[in-house]
Amino acid sequence: MHGLMESDFMFSGRGEVPWHGIGTVLDGVLTSDEAIKTARLEWTVDQKPIFAAGNFAQEIPGFVANVRSDTKEVLGIVSERYCVAQNRDVFAFADELIGNGRVKCTYETAGSLFNGRRVFMLVNMPKGRIVGDEYQPYLCLSNAHDGSACLQVFLTGIRVVCNNTLQAALHTATRKISIRHLSMMAQRQEEALRTMGAASKYFHDLEVFASMLAGKKVNITKILDKLFPVSREMSKRQLNSNNEVKELIKSLFSQKSDLQNFKGTAWGAYQAIADYRSNAEPKRRTATYADSKMATFLDGDDVMAKAQDIILELAA
Repeated sequence: MHGLMESDFMFSGRGEVPWHGIGTVLDGVLTSDEAIKTARLEWTVDQKPIFAAGNFAQEIPGFVANVRSDTKEVLGIVSERYCVAQNRDVFAFADELIGNGRVKCTYETAGSLFNGRRVFMLVNMPKGRIVGDEYQPYLCLSNAHDGSACLQVFLTGIRVVCNNTLQAALHTATRKISIRHLSMMAQRQEEALRTMGAASKYFHDLEVFASMLAGKKVNITKILDKLFPVSREMSKRQLNSNNEVKELIKSLFSQKSDLQNFKGTAWGAYQAIADYRSNAEPKRRTATYADSKMATFLDGDDVMAKAQDIILELAA
């Protein structure tokens, strides 16, 4: 579970309050220096020795604590060989993505989760079209200071007309890119070019994938029965919840105005499920609701991945 905590902060570059009301608004295109200051990511991560508790504190060899410089909070325990990618270096890599000259990109959103254990930023690319619909492609940079992950770029898109998230797992192009080097300018430039090339291929292949699904017919009931199965072992509450979800998605599939061009198709089914996953309001808005939406956006949605497999299996 991801969470925005007291030492976390976010900004959005689109004049909107990001992530369901969490954060602050910032208009205009930012430089990396402005982004770091505005998102309150100027702090660094220091590596400190760790000691075993007891009457005689003894240093534990081979491991260090990653400590946030401003709050002194321990973000994680890592191997002494672990190399910290500082926030300024992460943003420097984003600068390379934005300034590589091949594709016009801009900063959109940045911030931290878990009091700085994870920092992230979204870089948007020029809008494109998928089977006639406008969509906004994004590069989502994510770096963990707790040792759980390296700097990675997740590729995702938003179907503009309905704000649906597009995160298809494609066999022909990768959606997640691990960044190998950050220290030298030449290495950052090389990685940026590699990343932009992979991004261009992914979004091109996403268009091909969507066109293929738009040409296939499906039975939405069969898809949803597999995606949200019911069984005698389920409680009455679980059964009712699954059935309500299925009826809602069926209604979106058959009646939603922006899906009428894809009525009865596999792409229409995919978008109806994506609409539910992206935009449906929960019955109870818990304290972690917005945080969970953030995590799903950055890392991918397991339900959508399962839905994709089922749709491909049943598409005629």
